[in-house]
Amino acid sequence: NQILEYSKDEEKKLTVKSKNFYLKSEIEQILFAMKSLVESHDNKLNLKTNMESNEEVYSDVAKIHQLFYNIIGNANKFTNKGTIEVNINQTLLSDFELKLDVIIRDNGIGIDKEDLVKIFDAYYQGETSSTQLLGVGLGLNLCKEIVELLEGEISIDSQKNQGTKVDFHLILPRT
Repeated sequence: NQILEYSKDEEKKLTVKSKNFYLKSEIEQILFAMKSLVESHDNKLNLKTNMESNEEVYSDVAKIHQLFYNIIGNANKFTNKGTIEVNINQTLLSDFELKLDVIIRDNGIGIDKEDLVKIFDAYYQGETSSTQLLGVGLGLNLCKEIVELLEGEISIDSQKNQGTKVDFHLILPRT
């Protein structure tokens, strides 16, 4: 789906299609939906959060789903019999906005330093070995675009054989 979406029109900018939704409920649904995929690799998915259950935001729920699916999917793909931790901190910035800080950490195979500097480039593929590529090279590029579209920032820290930490934040309008 990502390849199709991206290749339809590479010149076309992503846009936000906002609607009202309860943030905690949506994120819990995403994690519940991913639980069986994570368990298929004998991994555990842990959530730590301070989110309020009644916090309603006005944002692009589909893009938030895609962001979590891509990052947790990558963590799961390169972790086996390990743990994927999702830490979420919600901070009110004003009556009109909140900041969502997310850290997704795994104890998988990690990423080489040479690959880290290019990890957000479109179509860039790192290698886990001389024969296994790290994907089609669109997922993290798309994640970066989504995060920036939602007024946030994203970074990745990783060490070979020690896991990866993806850290991003989003600025979301409150309703």
